[in-house]
Amino acid sequence: MRKIIFLIISLLITSCENMNDSQPSKIVFLGDSITQQAEDFEDGFISLIRQNLSEDKFELIGKGISGNKVSDLLTRYKSDVLDLNPDLVFIYIGINDVWHKYDFGTGSDIDLYEKGLRAIISDIKSLGSKIVLCTPTVIGENTGDFELGNQFKNVETMEKMNGDLDTFSDVVRKLSNEYETELLDLRKIFMDYLAENNLNNDAAGILTTDGVHLNGQGNKLIADQMIKFIN
Repeated sequence: MRKIIFLIISLLITSCENMNDSQPSKIVFLGDSITQQAEDFEDGFISLIRQNLSEDKFELIGKGISGNKVSDLLTRYKSDVLDLNPDLVFIYIGINDVWHKYDFGTGSDIDLYEKGLRAIISDIKSLGSKIVLCTPTVIGENTGDFELGNQFKNVETMEKMNGDLDTFSDVVRKLSNEYETELLDLRKIFMDYLAENNLNNDAAGILTTDGVHLNGQGNKLIADQMIKFIN
């Protein structure tokens, strides 16, 4: 009788393990309009990644909302990330935290940015989820004057914005090291790519459509980097 009970329990355990093995790995992309477009558009980086993965093994979930800053993520990461209990989370935020400061006066100061990311990272790590932190990319692909959304920026303002993007990127790098997460240094990747390929110092058109939002090449560049953390 004991042997029969033991056999039944073993079969149940094996069955449960097989059921768990059959569940696809859940991957969440948390961010702003860049992430939103990455799933909405056929050539977006989430769409490109999805095309190269088996749907049976991976479930990709885009959680990007246009205009979001780190303060916005704080209001929704519990429902958009924690409640989903993902295996892997890409956090890609910071462009609006810098850009909106110079356009609307509603950006994020560096302390709020760091504090907000700390809270999000800490809670996600408590789930046991793997995290990939992404540094913010670019606002304008050129050096010099720039215009985004009819908001003209002179050389001095552009230098300040680029300085902020570098500082915010340093925060992401520091937190990645501190919390032992994976790091995708998109800021460095984009700047290196532009240094080699933007020979005419164009404000857009190399990796972006408008200096911020990604074109096909920009999406491919990110997709090629992100998939390394998935495979």
